[in-house]
Amino acid sequence: MTKKDRRLRIRFYRWHYLFQDDLITVPAHYREKMESHILETANRLRLIQVDFADESEQTRTAYLCEEIEKALKSVLPDERNEFLGRLLEKFPAGSFITQAISTETTVESPPTVAESELKNVEFLVRSLLEIAPTLSDDQKDFVDKSLQEAGLRPKARQGNSIELDKKLKQKFKVGDECSISAEKMAELSAILVDFVFKLESLVWNTWRQLSPRSAVRSQGAFTKKIGQFLSNDAEISVKQIDDDLKVLQRLTAAMTSAVSRVGGQFAKRHLAKFSPLEIEVLVKMEPGSVFVSHDVKC
Repeated sequence: MTKKDRRLRIRFYRWHYLFQDDLITVPAHYREKMESHILETANRLRLIQVDFADESEQTRTAYLCEEIEKALKSVLPDERNEFLGRLLEKFPAGSFITQAISTETTVESPPTVAESELKNVEFLVRSLLEIAPTLSDDQKDFVDKSLQEAGLRPKARQGNSIELDKKLKQKFKVGDECSISAEKMAELSAILVDFVFKLESLVWNTWRQLSPRSAVRSQGAFTKKIGQFLSNDAEISVKQIDDDLKVLQRLTAAMTSAVSRVGGQFAKRHLAKFSPLEIEVLVKMEPGSVFVSHDVKC
């Protein structure tokens, strides 16, 4: 084994020990990407070996280490141990002789954690808080999802969610064995809010044209009220929103009912012009004739 091979192998094992003590469990879908990432990294390392074959061993080693460090940045912390081990298989830095490594340098074993500490809630929370600033968005999402699945969400939020879940199931006639998707509920809410905004504008504009002197008027920009309510504005309560929606509901129902009645009344008046009684009245208004009676004219 050359000095360059020993240095590379030592560097691999330093990384290997550095990342083997992470606390986060890796989701299954992340592991599916590891194999392709390892192959790509190994291929890049081989290209570096070829491209810098005329350079000194120190220069090639520096480029190889730089490429490995770059590859590790896109790997989740607790995947790095496995990543480095499998990368050694794809891109071996000389023969795998442990004695040769130990003669070059002594690698310190990573600090161990007592089993009792791993069951200590305060220790686990403190450890999670220490690494929290370094977590990626995907890792934070995974931690949040795991805590929710374990039932460790805030009590107030959890209680409200359970109560809301029951109300929604009753409204939509969904069985207790089914679960309401928060993401689907958010999408549906956006669609319904857009529908209500358009309906509210149409109904009030139509009402102003039909009854310009009516005392019934809109209580202000409904869209603005909704925005203030959702942004926790203390001046807007859920009762105010509910009252506005009830007025809109009654006005929409009244206008819809009026339209259905107008059609019937128009048809009745139009057909009344051709009734026998109306025809008889018109005939009597015409000049009479000795030879043609009113009955004949009708």
